[in-house]
Amino acid sequence: MGVVLTLVFDVVRFWHRKLKEWYARKSPVELWLDLLRNAEAFEDWEEAALHLDNLLGLDLWRNNPTSKYYDYRLIHERLNSFLEANEDADVNHLVNLLRSGLVRNLGNISSPKLYNRAFAGTKYLIEEYITHVAEAVDDVTALPTTPPAVESPSRSGTANNANSTSSSSNDKGRPPMATIVSAAAATLTNQTKLDFIHDTRQAFGRSTLVFQGGAIFGLCHLGVAKALFLRGLLPRIITGTATGALIAALVAIHTEEELPAVLRSDGIDLSAFSPKGRRRRRTLLRRGRRFWKEGYFLDVKVLEDCVRANVGDLTFEEAYNRSKRVLNITVATAGQGGVPTLLNFLTAPNVVCYLS
Repeated sequence: MGVVLTLVFDVVRFWHRKLKEWYARKSPVELWLDLLRNAEAFEDWEEAALHLDNLLGLDLWRNNPTSKYYDYRLIHERLNSFLEANEDADVNHLVNLLRSGLVRNLGNISSPKLYNRAFAGTKYLIEEYITHVAEAVDDVTALPTTPPAVESPSRSGTANNANSTSSSSNDKGRPPMATIVSAAAATLTNQTKLDFIHDTRQAFGRSTLVFQGGAIFGLCHLGVAKALFLRGLLPRIITGTATGALIAALVAIHTEEELPAVLRSDGIDLSAFSPKGRRRRRTLLRRGRRFWKEGYFLDVKVLEDCVRANVGDLTFEEAYNRSKRVLNITVATAGQGGVPTLLNFLTAPNVVCYLS
């Protein structure tokens, strides 16, 4: 009888353990979500995102170019135009396409609803279009340049008059950029290439990374800067507001060689926040009184010491000359109707960064 009871107990315990494991077992989606949230490198995050899109069927949404949130017909048409220009080696057409369409929100491709659906990215059509535009910019900037053509003095005036008459008639209705490429080869004149790069840069603008807010967001700011830096996407212009200006200054004043240590937190000095002695009760009472009178807990002097220990006595101009990155800090002032003051190496070159 005892043997039978033992056998029954073992069977019940076995199936109880199996049932418990089955109930606590995570689905593949939950497993990949955990990997996505805890990824420490972009490659790990991307792998988890692609698996999640595959499991949830979101890759089908990315493959389907149609959507009511952007003009997919326009994007598809312009993509085909870029492909044709590349196939035909038509630099004139390529340059005109870039001049007319280098817009950040062309066809509403920057709509947030297009980037909140799938984990790994947006529509493949949009990603392919952006890739081809970037490649076209690289191709044009890599083209060889030639000096402007110099008129030969041996030509007769009659031939010049005839040629000028025919060329003036041909230039009517010709696009402005149609004369930038020589007929013999795909080359640009030095001035034309400079004008093209300057004009497209002015039209497209420059991106800046904005760090807004502080406290626990400081760790998030560092993580964002680290991810962008490791992918080679960290902008040259860094903007900080409120306590986020500290992280902006930490990133903007350091050179490319120094940034890895800073972004790993090895190069950040937090000794200003270390407790002075063991009188915690007095510190707590002092912070309580400060909060009651001033409305904040921490001593501003401690924060100032921390910023100075990490940023040093560099001015905005010295920081720019050191790292070649533009540090923008916005300071809210009550005397300008709420309009913040922008401090950088142009507007305040001799202002010390940590005092901002």
